[in-house]
Amino acid sequence: MSLVINKKKYQLKNSNYISEVTEKKRIIIGNTHSTDMRHYIGWNKRLNGDYKKTAMFTVCLDGKIYQHFSPNNYSLFMDDYSINETSITIVLENEGWLVKDLVDENKYINHIGHIYNRKDSIMEKRWRNQTHWAPYSNQQIDSTCELVKRLCLEFNIPFKAIGHNTNFDSAEQYDGILYKSNFGKYYMDISPAWDCLKIKNRIEN
Repeated sequence: MSLVINKKKYQLKNSNYISEVTEKKRIIIGNTHSTDMRHYIGWNKRLNGDYKKTAMFTVCLDGKIYQHFSPNNYSLFMDDYSINETSITIVLENEGWLVKDLVDENKYINHIGHIYNRKDSIMEKRWRNQTHWAPYSNQQIDSTCELVKRLCLEFNIPFKAIGHNTNFDSAEQYDGILYKSNFGKYYMDISPAWDCLKIKNRIEN
């Protein structure tokens, strides 16, 4: 596929990241926990526009990729600030975990109370005290894999990826591609709806 990255439409201000140029060792992938670029709107509104827990890229459900600031720079994406400088960050448009509506059991709502209104089937798997998960799209998976490959080539990041979404003790020392949920049990992204082992095979082969 021909990879297209839109670097203009959803740019962030200098106050939303740190403009220092740093060497990169890994790519960390997380979720937006919302749709329709609400996460981007939130980044611009929080802390009077100085919010820095932002990501460099968003990959939307339709496969479109937006670059918010240069991957040469960094933000405060992770709570462990020591790894932010050496990480490239990507968020995937995804609602995350869902719960059944108390009135209508055929409806689901996300963690901020918005109704899940996509036609894609919900995944059911018990993980981190939740059961229902919004799916990722095939277009999104394809775009993410291609984006990751390009970034690995450009920044000399190893073509190796973690094959699971659970936490492990040495995540901060891992050079390659991993997920926010690899860093702690309190992170809910990437969810079980993302086939980590399948993605690992696509990236490494």
